[in-house]
Amino acid sequence: MAMIEVRGLTKTFGEVAVLKGIDLTLERGSVLVIIGPSGSGKSTLLRCLNVLETPSSGTIAIGNAGIAFAGGTRVRQADVLQLRRQSGMVFQAYHLFPHMTALQNVMEGQITSLRRPKEEARERAMRLLAKVGLETRADSYPHQLSGGQQQRVGIARAMSIDPQLLLFDEPTSALDPELVREVLKVIRELAQEGRTMIVVTHEMKFAREVADRIILIDEGVIVEEGPPEQLFGSPKQERTRQFLSRIMGD
Repeated sequence: MAMIEVRGLTKTFGEVAVLKGIDLTLERGSVLVIIGPSGSGKSTLLRCLNVLETPSSGTIAIGNAGIAFAGGTRVRQADVLQLRRQSGMVFQAYHLFPHMTALQNVMEGQITSLRRPKEEARERAMRLLAKVGLETRADSYPHQLSGGQQQRVGIARAMSIDPQLLLFDEPTSALDPELVREVLKVIRELAQEGRTMIVVTHEMKFAREVADRIILIDEGVIVEEGPPEQLFGSPKQERTRQFLSRIMGD
């Protein structure tokens, strides 16, 4: 049985339809990578899965939590919070609290969302900072960290609430090229551990290495999906061939 199931997901902003009936499933321990041109709906899809954007219609189920969205029908906040707790999100622009240290940033969600005792939250935060190679920077504030270090704190923070699913929204797009490698290394290690992840990225080499399945989204619809070898090696759709040719330069 799929751990994540999305059916008929749509999202409109005013008259503009950004997502037009997305269906996807993901098994526990799998890595799904989403690729596609800018403005195609990739980030909106991730934000809908975490209910940072409220879908216009469709259903989302993650683990035992699920919501059916319908235009004009209010969704219970308790249901939103239950679904949101199933996933941890890593953003393009870090979104760390600037007045908190790295350690405090990783502790905060545990204390406020999970009501974990402070000492327990601290111990878990230190373990996660060690996991991303930053235990020695626990007392540093975001402005004292490089972009790559801030993003690694963001990954530790996303994991701190014990989510079933990790969502990465172009986690390297705001980084200088030399800092990209350190963030991708952490994500690769998480994939090797069997974490369930959905990653939006423009890093095609990384996508090919880490994904169990890749989907190409364009203009709010899934154009093609399949294992990396098939999608990169012999894409079925002309639109997929055009996109890969443009982004990979061959």
